[in-house]
Amino acid sequence: MNNVHVIVNPFSARGKTGERWHLLKEIIRHHFKEYKYIFTEKPMQATHIVRDLLKDGADLIIGVGGDGTLNEITNGYFHHDSHHAINHEASISIIPSGTGSDFIRFLKIPRDFHKCIELIRNSTAKKFDVGKITYGITGPESLRHSNYFINVSDFGLGAEVIKTLSFVPSGKRGALSYYKGLLSTIRRYRSKTVRIVLDDKEEITGKFLIGAVANGRIFGGGMYIAPDAMPDDGFFDLVLIDDMSRLEIILDSRHLYSGKINRHPKVHIKRAKNIKIFAVNENEGPVNIEYDGEMGENIPVEYQLIERGVNFKI
Repeated sequence: MNNVHVIVNPFSARGKTGERWHLLKEIIRHHFKEYKYIFTEKPMQATHIVRDLLKDGADLIIGVGGDGTLNEITNGYFHHDSHHAINHEASISIIPSGTGSDFIRFLKIPRDFHKCIELIRNSTAKKFDVGKITYGITGPESLRHSNYFINVSDFGLGAEVIKTLSFVPSGKRGALSYYKGLLSTIRRYRSKTVRIVLDDKEEITGKFLIGAVANGRIFGGGMYIAPDAMPDDGFFDLVLIDDMSRLEIILDSRHLYSGKINRHPKVHIKRAKNIKIFAVNENEGPVNIEYDGEMGENIPVEYQLIERGVNFKI
């Protein structure tokens, strides 16, 4: 492993990552004698950096940050135009240093820097599935565009919460930010009616509070939205939650933290490799999506599973 690069988001963990970098870089050097690092200064910069590094022959790219940093690195793993992996042999990884870190929590990546970096150094890369989201699927093909996610994307209430949180400065977000955003959002949110096509074979139409397309299990700062999802099984877990009253949402949200949401009578789980989602009632307004905690665009969208699409070291 001769070409190792570390991409640091100094603003993650409410700025603590930048403050402790002088210590962390020496820990990394203890395990990787030679490596280069670069700080990001703005959103989505890591994606462009990763693409350039992979084209130049990088063997391993390690992010320092949270789920947002990991998502940007995952998007950089693929060509912008052809949507193929730039280098199938290269690997990515993450050193946890963020507030949310849901995918990191699911994988049980050690928070201790020494243990985490040692594990990255000595582990064999695993082939993980990746989700590809394509927007504008009912319009001209020339106007369609895509991005990727490694953990969870959802439409409905979850996306509205992320939209609410986008107005909160990152330095003021904590572990309970998502739940607080949830309580704030449900005051005005109404479930959306959508039509869903699974693998071009099965259709579902209904009014749903949340629809989550899951590659990992956890989102929203510790909520187990898809308790049985695995990032290497070749399928998405589609989790659909029926319309609920505000009181039901508050009372039943505990199931998200217990990992038993799949036992709730208003929760339905399907497995598929390709999922298309369309709006049914224009009077309900636009249906937003989010992916790995980042705001996406509106449906209609198509989700495609890229099986074993990325090498992940942990």
